[in-house]
Amino acid sequence: MIPTVRICLIDDEPPCRDALRIFLETGCPEAVVVGEAGSLAEAAALVPKILPDLLVLDVDLGDGTGFDLLNRFPEPAFRVIFTTAHDEFALRAFRYSAVDYLLKPVDPEELVAAVRRVIMPGDAPSRQRQLKQLYQQTSTRSFDRITLNTGSGLLFIQTAEIMRLEAQGNYSFVFLENGERHLAAQSLATFEEMLPAPPFFRAHQSHIVNTRFVRKLAKDDGDSLWMTDKAVVPLARRRKEAFMEMMG
Repeated sequence: MIPTVRICLIDDEPPCRDALRIFLETGCPEAVVVGEAGSLAEAAALVPKILPDLLVLDVDLGDGTGFDLLNRFPEPAFRVIFTTAHDEFALRAFRYSAVDYLLKPVDPEELVAAVRRVIMPGDAPSRQRQLKQLYQQTSTRSFDRITLNTGSGLLFIQTAEIMRLEAQGNYSFVFLENGERHLAAQSLATFEEMLPAPPFFRAHQSHIVNTRFVRKLAKDDGDSLWMTDKAVVPLARRRKEAFMEMMG
């Protein structure tokens, strides 16, 4: 017997809700849509009554935002997949928090994959921390904390702790000031979009450095950056001028 997940669709556009419902009914037999809401007010009243396992939640609800809705549930038992148009601020917040999101118009296969990914067994306190971090970032517009999706779980760190990052295929090694190294399921390109510049700088195709931890620019056998942890990071020739400008 296929386990089911009870889903609430929250979007202020009825055609969008219709499309989501059809996608789930035709492509995701484990999904059961138990409720729909078209506004923040409707959703706030409905969710406690139906107790869904998962919200498919639009960012812009007309009378508020999906983030405002989550703020009404400080310790939610449900999980969340966000849907959003091209809102660069929201996308950045999702990436920092490692929260699942889908761009509109929603692709049916991506929706089904996201539902199956989200309903996998996981650590409820970690999910709550993800959502709490997301709300803090969207309410303060501050991105000083980041969530790393590692093989052993979710790691919540300050961006200032990151010394450097190194590409590992579609993953990235993240090196922290305290000497820890973590393999994150995010590409170096994703981190480049997320992390502020300065102090972060793409020194090479495979490397991003936090310039706060660069000790020396060495010119032996090609330019390289010597880090305070004694690592040596290559500096691409075409990136040298931009690096010098950032360092002043």
